[in-house]
Amino acid sequence: MEGNLLLTTAAARKTISKSPEDPGRRERNKREKKARIVRAARELFHSQGFTETTTSQIAEAADIGAGTLFLYARSKKDLLIMVFKDEMIASSQKYFARLTANASAIDQMMTVFENMFDYHARDMELSRVLLKELVMPSSPERTDDIDELMDVIFDGLGNIAQRAGSVANADPELTARSAFAIYYYALISWVGGAVERADCLGLLRRQLSALLDTGE
Repeated sequence: MEGNLLLTTAAARKTISKSPEDPGRRERNKREKKARIVRAARELFHSQGFTETTTSQIAEAADIGAGTLFLYARSKKDLLIMVFKDEMIASSQKYFARLTANASAIDQMMTVFENMFDYHARDMELSRVLLKELVMPSSPERTDDIDELMDVIFDGLGNIAQRAGSVANADPELTARSAFAIYYYALISWVGGAVERADCLGLLRRQLSALLDTGE
């Protein structure tokens, strides 16, 4: 009888040890690991450059295995969007929130875009890789991240266009997308070294003026 009781107790312990992890705890563990990866990758990219940083270094700094790292990002380039998406969203929201309400639409858009230029100026080498990845993401997960970022930007630019009411018979969302396309070409021309920043911004203002029909 006592032997059967011991066997039953051991079996119960074994069953408990194999019980599935609490979903809430599992989700928290995933978020914590992702946060460590993002923090480690950002610090390494900034301190020693994107090219010199390896995925092994990122995994070690995040205190995870290399295999675990690739569950979150498929490659080092894929990591870029994951690492900087939240930062870019927060920065964009801040740029729009700080706009002067009585400024013209062209001045508001230029303020936002100049702030974005400043953001990418902090690390030009990293920005060159990041901007390419924004255009051609490495995975569906990063495409979703980019869509989330672009929703914030398009909403902000669309609100500027709608408040201005200066674009006859135009859809604010279409105006926002067109304005961003003009800005993005100016940005990659500057980051790529083809045109000086002042020339890019000057041309950008003239192009946005034509888009918004302000006559500047």
